Amino acid sequence: MSSSPGQLLPASAFTYSVSLRARHPRLDLSIVTETLCLQPAHSWTAGEPRRSQGGGVLTGTHRDSYWSAPLPGQLVGDTSIPLETFLGQQLVQLGRHRQLFTRLQTDGGQVSLLVELSPVANASLTFSSAMARKLADLNLEVEFQFVSD
Repeated sequence: MSSSPGQLLPASAFTYSVSLRARHPRLDLSIVTETLCLQPAHSWTAGEPRRSQGGGVLTGTHRDSYWSAPLPGQLVGDTSIPLETFLGQQLVQLGRHRQLFTRLQTDGGQVSLLVELSPVANASLTFSSAMARKLADLNLEVEFQFVSD
């Protein structure tokens, strides 16, 4: 797909994946797994020994707790829905767990979304003000990471 500079393309022009991430200075974040019924791709608790990707023990311990899981319902290729639509649907679902996010954030933690994108050249991505309000209402930061296919 080619585009001219400045041409707006639909978000379906992006290949994307979205993960929910949580950090906390000391809590065991298995509460996120239990509350959201999502299995983490990565998870550890503050004070646990560090491990390599292969599972081997490394020196030191984790300074804080971390939890990350892909959001459900992501489709790829021609079956994907626009990123804005997908995020809108997910934010409605996540809004049901506002108390958990508020508790984590009030107690020194952070909750964010990681959006990994493989964009088409010269494409633009715009979030509506309604989307921005939903993100702000949940106090969710969004990190965009641009990746190559």
